[in-house]
Amino acid sequence: MAMTLRISDDLDQKLTLHAERVGVSKQKFVIRAIEAQLERENQSATASAVFDKVLVRDKELLDKLSSS
Repeated sequence: MAMTLRISDDLDQKLTLHAERVGVSKQKFVIRAIEAQLERENQSATASAVFDKVLVRDKELLDKLSSS
């Protein structure tokens, strides 16, 4: 699906410089940035879910450790 992305001239200049430095097109650079952000968000959500599970599962142990 096609998408038009409107950005400021300043951001476009920064994007151009970074894409050239990496040796990819601006489109490829933006796609990689989006994919990296989505991966970070997924990892964060997974970590939060695991943390919440541990808090419930190990509540008794954590309570004992905190009162020591």
